[in-house]
Amino acid sequence: MPATLLTRPTLDPDVLGPLLVAEVEAYLRTVAPPTTRLTIPAIPRHGQHHQPWHHPHPALQPTLAQRLFRRRPTPADITVTEHLTLMDRYIHHHGWTQGALWDPAGRVCVLGAHLAVLTAGYGTPTTAWRARLRIGNQLGYAGHPIPVDDWNDQPTTRQTDIHRLLQRAAAHA
Repeated sequence: MPATLLTRPTLDPDVLGPLLVAEVEAYLRTVAPPTTRLTIPAIPRHGQHHQPWHHPHPALQPTLAQRLFRRRPTPADITVTEHLTLMDRYIHHHGWTQGALWDPAGRVCVLGAHLAVLTAGYGTPTTAWRARLRIGNQLGYAGHPIPVDDWNDQPTTRQTDIHRLLQRAAAHA
């Protein structure tokens, strides 16, 4: 195969400059305009400060021995009702998503909330399993006898439906 010399292309800034500007302007026309409205956080009622999602349970801290051996803190012993309530608060605080356990913004689905509460050290896998059974029972009572993850990902399911389901399951646990 004969060797060919590659020549450097000549780039004329007088031609490329306007082309680049036209390309950027065309792109900016397709992007939604920036919002000029500021989003101000809601002011709590009666001067109260916002509580962490795990309130009234304290944030769990590992002991010195647990830190030395890189172990998680001993799980807090909570009831199924408390687990469901913490799940509801976690979703309220971090947000809710569909189609994934969690997303990069920190939002979680119902099963992701189970994992978040467990990994934070509240309850045991048995507690989470019992809570999941309560959620499944509530779905059955409401006329949706499908797994909670399928119900979570349905296009008709909204975040208010999730909160209502968790609150009903906690009330009947």
